[in-house]
Amino acid sequence: MSAWAGVSVVNALPTGLGATAAVSLRVAVTISSTCRGAEAQSKLVETILHYFESRYSMQKQCVEIESQVPQGSGLKSSSAVAVALIKALVHSFGAYEPDVPRLAAELSRIAGVSFTGALDDAAAAYYGGVAVTDNTNMRIVRVLDFRSDLSVVVLVPRAVKRPSISLEEMRRYSSVFYLAFERAIEGDVLRAMTLNGTAIAKILYPQLEGLVLKALELNALAAGVSGNGPSVFAVCREGDEGPYEELFSSHGEVVKARLVRLGEEA
Repeated sequence: MSAWAGVSVVNALPTGLGATAAVSLRVAVTISSTCRGAEAQSKLVETILHYFESRYSMQKQCVEIESQVPQGSGLKSSSAVAVALIKALVHSFGAYEPDVPRLAAELSRIAGVSFTGALDDAAAAYYGGVAVTDNTNMRIVRVLDFRSDLSVVVLVPRAVKRPSISLEEMRRYSSVFYLAFERAIEGDVLRAMTLNGTAIAKILYPQLEGLVLKALELNALAAGVSGNGPSVFAVCREGDEGPYEELFSSHGEVVKARLVRLGEEA
């Protein structure tokens, strides 16, 4: 079973309100009762398996993950793993879990891989499109479709580490994130992406802010830092990726993807 990665539309840390757009980078999970060697499982995988073992008396499973998503990049790989694994377990054992994104978010929070549970990330991973959520109250506010002709060029910068994140510092800028959330609710997703992404660059990655601004000068439809970084992204029309690939290429790994339509199977 597979799930989508994503880029941020609104970072939920400052306000508890978030939004994420699915992108065409897949995380695929395979489960088996036969393990090949002593394979270490992440805390997130262990937490999800423990939930299913306890709730459904399921025997211990081994998990193999294949991912197109660079780890620790801000492209929502943890939520994609959670959703894909839950989908695989539900499918294999006929379990009844009516709200996979919410379960993924709750177990992600228990596992300690997300401050908020990242319901927006999980919903986008599951449904595609753009998920707008109230993460504090674990509620999906709106799920939007997206244009089918938009590409995303992503830079995973070399030698840039994610800084320590101060919630107090992030919340000082909460008005910007509330505004981005309002734009997302109204369907102005690209504007929300840019408001959010430029704010995250300014707060957490001032060394990357110039790249974001340069992408916008090159007429990117949206640009910014995704998640809590360090990935920088630029959204453009299909066929217009060249200037952004050139801009990013000397700074690290460049990954190309597209925005995923609502309901598109991973």
